[in-house]
Amino acid sequence: MSVNIDLHFTVSDLTDAAQAEAVAASIGDLLRDEGFENQITYGAVVENGVHRVTGASQFPIIVSGFGRWQPYFESSFAAAVAEAAPAATTDIDWGYPDDEY
Repeated sequence: MSVNIDLHFTVSDLTDAAQAEAVAASIGDLLRDEGFENQITYGAVVENGVHRVTGASQFPIIVSGFGRWQPYFESSFAAAVAEAAPAATTDIDWGYPDDEY
């Protein structure tokens, strides 16, 4: 069964702009592998000297077998971030737009 989801994520505790860009590139590779490169906007940002990578789906993403796929994606996301920034903190927020109606 398929479900519509919204995805928002933040990667924090990054040391500098270079590390934020490396994390963004690693996440980009994962999103391309998952076929979401045109559905999720993401990038490195800096606010008040604090570097982060943020991203969000532009519209609901349809995922078949979400219950099985979610843990896989979350662990793949964590591994992609850890590859570029081992001390970074990740936060993934899933939204369920169908439940809002």
